[in-house]
Amino acid sequence: MGALHTHRLDTLATTILFSWTDGVPEIIYFGSPITADIDVELFARSRARPQGHATLDDSAPVSMQPELSRGFMGHPGLIAHRSNIHPEDGAGGAAWAGLFLFSEQRDIPNGVVFVCLDKHRELALEITCTLCPVSSVAVFKSRVTNQGNNHCLIDWLSAPVLPVPQALCEYMHFHGRWCAEFAIDRRAIPTGLVKSENRRGRTSHEAFPGTILLTPTTDESAGKCLGVHLGWSGNHRMVLERLTTGECQLQMGVLHFSQEGDLPPGESLDTPELFIAQSDLGLNAMSQKFHTYIRHNILKFPAPQKPRPVTVNTWEALYFDHDLDRLKALAGAAADIGTERYVLDDGWFKGRNDDTTSLGDWYPDAKKYPNGLHPIVDFVIDETGMEFGLWVEPEMINPDSDLYRQHPDWVLKLDPYPVMTGRNQLVLDLTNSEVHDYLFDRIGSLLNEYRISYLKWDMNRDLVLPGDRSGNAAAHRQTMELYRLIDRLRSSFPKVEIESCASGGGRIDYEILKRTHRFWTSDSNDAVERTRIQTGFSYFFPPEVMGSHIGPAWCHTSGRGFHPNFRALVAGYGHMGFELDLTKVDETDTAIFKDAVQRYKASRQLWHSGEFHRILTVDNNLTGAATISQDQASARIVMMQIDRPRSIVPPTIAVPGLDPDKQYRVMLESPVDAAGRASRWFDNPLMDDGFVMRGSVIGSAGIQLPALYAQSGVALALEAV
Repeated sequence: MGALHTHRLDTLATTILFSWTDGVPEIIYFGSPITADIDVELFARSRARPQGHATLDDSAPVSMQPELSRGFMGHPGLIAHRSNIHPEDGAGGAAWAGLFLFSEQRDIPNGVVFVCLDKHRELALEITCTLCPVSSVAVFKSRVTNQGNNHCLIDWLSAPVLPVPQALCEYMHFHGRWCAEFAIDRRAIPTGLVKSENRRGRTSHEAFPGTILLTPTTDESAGKCLGVHLGWSGNHRMVLERLTTGECQLQMGVLHFSQEGDLPPGESLDTPELFIAQSDLGLNAMSQKFHTYIRHNILKFPAPQKPRPVTVNTWEALYFDHDLDRLKALAGAAADIGTERYVLDDGWFKGRNDDTTSLGDWYPDAKKYPNGLHPIVDFVIDETGMEFGLWVEPEMINPDSDLYRQHPDWVLKLDPYPVMTGRNQLVLDLTNSEVHDYLFDRIGSLLNEYRISYLKWDMNRDLVLPGDRSGNAAAHRQTMELYRLIDRLRSSFPKVEIESCASGGGRIDYEILKRTHRFWTSDSNDAVERTRIQTGFSYFFPPEVMGSHIGPAWCHTSGRGFHPNFRALVAGYGHMGFELDLTKVDETDTAIFKDAVQRYKASRQLWHSGEFHRILTVDNNLTGAATISQDQASARIVMMQIDRPRSIVPPTIAVPGLDPDKQYRVMLESPVDAAGRASRWFDNPLMDDGFVMRGSVIGSAGIQLPALYAQSGVALALEAV
């Protein structure tokens, strides 16, 4: 056993302490700040674990890369194998266990790099840890380099492994399906191993690569928690394991198909970045750190000061019916209520009259658009003053398309197995340079020819048997090539914004967000489902990237109908838009939507830059969101009653984040008549001009809400006076 080494990273809100002797460093503390004068070496020694009976004589720690060779009995952080090396050393010519020895430490801005070497397997391990000084979010990443002369097979490589304190004995799992993304399941961490895997080739609706570790008493405003997210848009695995020793570890990384982890001599394999935020003040404080990190480090808007424009999308308005007069009428109706961006969805390219044909043939349909897209583009921009956006699905191809007939070998497949379609489409092999160049040229030609400022980039099916031209598994490389394609387009067209859509919320993660500017959060415009989806989404992402549209009165994905006030309320605190035929909306609903757009425009800067809070109540069917300006001078709140209330009189809502010493005028922002329907009367100044109250009182005693019908809600505005 060598000398004990330590290192620390600090911000105003977080301290991380590392220690190691001769092997891979371990995290011995990740939490609220520890004073600078602490003896870190003494602290590390004080963390020495007792040795139990009927165990090995040396305790194997949960290092950032726990190893079988050190007697670690849990899931190893690296599973790798190299054959036919050094048979003279007694290892039988094979190396599958491995032992990393510490080599060096390099300081980098706001972080550190630890280098460890495995001389027998001839592997180098680099672990990079940074701590953002603005948000206090930690970003961890591992790299393994093959220093030998033959191939090494990496079956599993976790991002740096996180030891989970025993007090954090519960976890929040985010699962779901199409039109029901970000469902929350809070569970106790059992003894043993919990594994969550995704093999769908995109981030997936079913297994979002993130979790929150917390205590049984942690809620939105109090208690310890640790949020973790893997920034990766492909197959992934999460391992959460509590050992019989009581120690618990969290591993996250890329899930490799057969041979995808093959590492030639001299090459490296990187894990995706792991993003970690801790809080002692509940889940809202954790989310605020993630939101701050995204705003400062990930989001790169072409015009950073530009407000997020109200969007109208043609899909649920017109589907494949691209009649120019109808398209213009929709644009005119949208502009009349204040919409600022018009997105032409599926159905514009040649031969595309339903979802069975033409994907890949990215040319305007000559029958629908004999003069190309210029007439609708020019009308939208010059006559209505809106921006123009276009829907594309570059990664996909229909067997019934000119492109497929010319290049049937351009798709991902694995002979001799069946070639399975999804939504009548196959997946183009982005690892094929010809495919990559074709897509860049076609999308680039559209962006060059037309005044397109926005792309809705869709991806409507999972990857099944994703084999390349040689039959090798290509899921990992497909994801990397997607990044390269978007990066190339962004570099050539830096003023174009991109929305990430994958059957709605199937590709939502930090790595794709580095290249895009907005998520289509879900294909569901059902306002009740949207409330749940948007709540789950908010744990990791801020409102300005949450595409939230007002859908038709009758939702085609759920078969339910909702009042326009409720639909507008739910859509109003993200990035607002419309997904319905506004030419068929009556005057009453048009007035409601116009009022909602005005409220959104007045408040969007606050929602998109403020401190976000979820507001949960004793009534599980009454949930809400709030944003507080950075100077604590303004706040906005939406409360949504998604089902019948549990009591006749609704609970009061405490508003967190206000300045306790400031006086605030509390006003009802949504229509008074909509708020008053469920009461015989409500003799409260909120229903008139509002009232003025000190922030400390609003934050503790709260605000009395009016009685609310199921599927209704209220919007409140608070302004310091």
